[in-house]
Amino acid sequence: MRQVFSSQRIETVEGVAKLLTDAGIPVHISNGRSYHSKRGGQFSYTEPVKAQLQPSVWVRHADDQPRARELLREAGLLESTRPGYASALTFNSPQDDATPQRPWAWRIRLILLALIALAAVVMWMRRPAPPAAVPQPRQQQAPPANPTPAEEEEDRIRIQPVTAG
Repeated sequence: MRQVFSSQRIETVEGVAKLLTDAGIPVHISNGRSYHSKRGGQFSYTEPVKAQLQPSVWVRHADDQPRARELLREAGLLESTRPGYASALTFNSPQDDATPQRPWAWRIRLILLALIALAAVVMWMRRPAPPAAVPQPRQQQAPPANPTPAEEEEDRIRIQPVTAG
């Protein structure tokens, strides 16, 4: 048996195995699905799996390996290992075909942001100037001496009776 493909995603490995099986090449999947598997619907490349534990596709007969590798090259899943035959793999998606254009929503947001900044600058420029601080002349008065009891008595309050009218 010879290994021809491996991936962290079990679904990719199963798809390659189906491709090769449909072409009449007997294959074996190692580290595939089982009830011991901790793989769920969630998958993340940020948690890499060791190469020995990755699901992989093995060709059962060594004579079928060249044909299997050729099928994988045609499908764009494998680059050539021969010098001079390697072509850069390019993956095209429907999104790549369209020229990337900024949506109108982004343009409107940028215009509104610029208007808000302009309004803030105008408000800052039109703010009233702070009044100049004019120093107040101090009146130099001597503190009153302790009042004598006679001066305290002179402060009187007049109460006038209310007239009925």
